[in-house]
Amino acid sequence: MTEERNSLKEFFNYLRHHDLKMETVPLKEQKDYQHPDDDFDFHAYRILLLIFICGILKPTFFDNFTIYGRGKFSFYDFLIRYPFYLEKALRIKNKEDKIKDLEIKHYETEEAFSPMIRYIRGPWDHKYPDILNYMVSKNLITVHYSYFNKSQKAFCITLTDLGLETAQKIQTEEPIWTKRMEAINAIFRKDAQNQTIEMFVREHFSTLILGNAGE
Repeated sequence: MTEERNSLKEFFNYLRHHDLKMETVPLKEQKDYQHPDDDFDFHAYRILLLIFICGILKPTFFDNFTIYGRGKFSFYDFLIRYPFYLEKALRIKNKEDKIKDLEIKHYETEEAFSPMIRYIRGPWDHKYPDILNYMVSKNLITVHYSYFNKSQKAFCITLTDLGLETAQKIQTEEPIWTKRMEAINAIFRKDAQNQTIEMFVREHFSTLILGNAGE
């Protein structure tokens, strides 16, 4: 303790001798550190591009690019957060020629870009309701339960005009994300239904489903 006090005394003596001052941000300007995964702008940035690249245009049913199907949306987002699973999916679908475009870094095979949890029918993020509500409040998307064909309804996320404009800007800044999302389109048709995605997850990635163990 004596040594520690002497070190502190020496430090402050140095400040006084050299007329140095320790700057402190005014209390009203101080901000708490926020982990990127808790930053809704961080998620909105990715989700907007995902809807634009992997969503579908069906003027009869939607006003703009739309992803329909809760499980479909969450699994697509999972593939971007865990790109090594996207690589596995490409191999399963015999699309190995697309793998080089993923440009997966070594650290991306060991640590999730943003964590998700195992849920009833596949991966899920418990923050989705708050994230999507935030995006709605910013007039970037609309969330609705609507028909996607003449006889079926589904959970839908649709870009607004502002959301489309923002997504197009993001696309120019994120070429790797764009290629990865285009790889998803190479695996699944744009009009793939929720049931198709859930069957794929159950058959090939059953460990992503809550309660399942072993692959």
